[in-house]
Order: sequence, then structure tokens, then C-alpha cells
Amino acid sequence: MKFTEHRDSNVYAVKRYESGEVKINDQVVNQSCFLNQKELVREWSCNHISKLEERHLDQLMSLNPEVIILGTGEQQVFPEPRLFAHCARKGIGLEVMNNVAACRTYNVLTTEDREVVLALIMEPEND
Repeated sequence: MKFTEHRDSNVYAVKRYESGEVKINDQVVNQSCFLNQKELVREWSCNHISKLEERHLDQLMSLNPEVIILGTGEQQVFPEPRLFAHCARKGIGLEVMNNVAACRTYNVLTTEDREVVLALIMEPEND
């Protein structure tokens, strides 16, 4: 899905998402990653929702978001309730959706200048 919004080139925005690949500004990423408006981490060690742990969320929280938008792949899959509680204890919202919806939501929230982190889980292709 292509996102056609024109933005300040100093702000990270999702330009396009296809299964297993996301274009962020002029960079193409095809593995799990996370970003906010000012920072892009191209390699995030969580490649499946079942492997999501508090330490992964702590990496996202280090960017000081109000809310974390978690894309869980092609399908929306909810993580364990304890992970929602981990974020809530720190006063950070955790929203879970499929990657297409997560990318769209991230772009909308950044146009409102919200402190948001987008994390996309992209599973490696089976050999």
C-alpha cells in the first residue's frame, strides 16, 4: 500500500508498505524495525509476536513515546496481557494492529506532532 503524503524530509514517515517490506522516507527495510519522527532503527530483534518480551518494549520506550503502535505482521495478533501492563505501568499506551494499519496510524499521529513509536514485526521468509 502506497502512502502519498508529502512531509518534511527531516521527519521519518512511511511512504509505502508491502508484505515484508516498508519504505521509510527513501530507505527500504525488509526486517523488523522501529522508528519515531527523528530516529529509525532498521534492525529490531523481535521477528514474531510470540517472541515479544519486555526488553523489546523497553527499546521502544527509550524513545519516550506517548504511545507505541505495534504492527504484528499481515494479521493483527495480540501479545500477552502482561506486556500491555508493562507499558501501562510506564504510562505509555500500546496499540496493536496489522502492519498496514500500523503504518497508516503512525503517519496520521505524526502529522499531529504526537510522540509515537512505530514498531513493525516482519517475520523472516521460510526457507
